Amino acid sequence: MKNCKDLTVMVVGAGTMGLSMAQVMAAHGIKTYMTSRHEATLQSAREKINTAINGLIREGLADERYREQVDQHLFPVTNDKFPEIGKEVDVVLETVVENADSKRAIYQQLNDCCRPDCIMASNTSGMDIFTVTEDVLSHPERLIIAHWFNPPHLMKLIEVVRGEKTSDETTECIRTLLEYVGKKPAVLNKFVPGFIVNRIATVINRELYYMIEQGWINGEDAENAIRYTDGLRYGFEGPLGIWDFVGLEIPMTVAKDVLPTLCNSADRMPLGDKLIAEGKTGVKAGEGVLKYGPMDEYVEKRNRRIIQMTKIMDQWDREDQ
Repeated sequence: MKNCKDLTVMVVGAGTMGLSMAQVMAAHGIKTYMTSRHEATLQSAREKINTAINGLIREGLADERYREQVDQHLFPVTNDKFPEIGKEVDVVLETVVENADSKRAIYQQLNDCCRPDCIMASNTSGMDIFTVTEDVLSHPERLIIAHWFNPPHLMKLIEVVRGEKTSDETTECIRTLLEYVGKKPAVLNKFVPGFIVNRIATVINRELYYMIEQGWINGEDAENAIRYTDGLRYGFEGPLGIWDFVGLEIPMTVAKDVLPTLCNSADRMPLGDKLIAEGKTGVKAGEGVLKYGPMDEYVEKRNRRIIQMTKIMDQWDREDQ
């Protein structure tokens, strides 16, 4: 693999995730093509990147040199340029719509246009991209999942998921690239639905939804129970570390009484189905389990708090080095 700064990356898709991923790559001095089917989408993406950079500068996480790096290294192009630029690309970050036919069509184009040694990393949040593309990719050992979290320019964790044919070299190259741009890759050695984070989130919310359904607790108190205990600790000490700190004898003893009483539904979460049927689908609708104000205001507040927490966690990372 080349030095990361000498790589050429192509981000396929210029939506919410793709534009932010392209921003991250370009900001670290990597030549980055950001592609979309439509020129208007690329123009809108560029404007949104500038807005995001303004926010980083305002919060002290970037300066004008950051913007100059993005301007210098980001190249928006339409998808019809794949044949023209494909042989130049070392790494593809694919982030098109979560539809199997759309994914397959894109990978067919990429397979035809890119070099055999080009690494292809899908941002899918749950699709088995390895099965979806098995009939179109000539070099499946070069395919891997790199699942970013929203907003990508702020969230550090990236789930890296290997397929059965993904090579060790591909895995290590993607890990190296992601670490180079300041991310924290977590490698999953086998594709399983939900990867790491969504599997854990499903377990937690299945139990909280169940407790709310039973009338044992309301949504606000359930949320606060997590925010003001584990929520305070997870930035520096995950659930494994918390049990280690307590001493395994205590939580394991508690678990003997807890495990038989946990919700173990394997097919549905009734409270979630009920909320969706009522149109209470979350922040966009103004209400899910909890209630929200205008979405734009909530997103701005959420991003600001992610930045504040990132600053603290960066400090802790420096202390732990």
